[in-house]
Amino acid sequence: MREELSYQIAGHVLAVSGENICQTMDKLLGFSVFATDKPAEWHVKFDCDLEKTDYLRLHTFTFEDLSSLDCVFGTRNDNIFVLTLEWNTTSEEIFRMEYSGGDEVRATKIVEPSRLGYILWSAFNFLAIPQGAMAIHSSTIVCNGRANLFLGESGTGKSTHTRLWLNNIAGSKLLNDDSPILSVENGRVMVYGSPWSGKTPCYHNVSFPVNAFVRLRQEKQNVITKLNIFQAFAALQPSTPPSLSYSDYYSSKIIDNLDAILRQVPVYQLGCLPNDEAAQLAYSTLYQS
Repeated sequence: MREELSYQIAGHVLAVSGENICQTMDKLLGFSVFATDKPAEWHVKFDCDLEKTDYLRLHTFTFEDLSSLDCVFGTRNDNIFVLTLEWNTTSEEIFRMEYSGGDEVRATKIVEPSRLGYILWSAFNFLAIPQGAMAIHSSTIVCNGRANLFLGESGTGKSTHTRLWLNNIAGSKLLNDDSPILSVENGRVMVYGSPWSGKTPCYHNVSFPVNAFVRLRQEKQNVITKLNIFQAFAALQPSTPPSLSYSDYYSSKIIDNLDAILRQVPVYQLGCLPNDEAAQLAYSTLYQS
């Protein structure tokens, strides 16, 4: 029996449909917070009959927690974007998702349910990026009614730094610890909580204006610097959806989104130690400079 569930994420209603989809979605933490009865704007349809046709492979990566499984992103020559999952020991394709524009992403049946969260994250970005919204890899703190997004490669200390804010900066709250959604709305940059929060269960269906972006770097002392426009772009771009940057179309759209964002919001670099003083320095700079 085909079922459908809808979720309001970053102001957009995403419907997910397929055989036994309710049972599968129940296994994902966080999505229930975003459930809605509003009419769907976008659709992700599983159990579609998609041919395993050849396509141009643009980017491949292996899941850290499932090293036998590869995710491949690419395009077909008819301007269809393709994402597949395949066992890297046999090259057997076990899942395919395709997007050709519009409001619908089509996919085959979910064979590996543990990848469903990532699949839906990818589908959301397929749909959202051309509309001026996108996920950004960051840990996000809300303070004084505005949000600060802390960026950096995995292991840089984003979660550690935001915990220091929670422990030292009165009134600070964690919005999301991995993949909040940025959206430019009427010239204002907003950040939304999302169902994708990494290893930290932090799911809030709310939004806040963005106060600042801060790219973290481990140093032997705490020092914060405001970046110029070129440095700011270089600081933000690596935190946008990585596979899609290999596509000329999506790379162009991401650049457009970043351009609109950087016109409104400052970007800083924080070289820091994992101590209370780092959070206090960041707070005083972002709110009192």
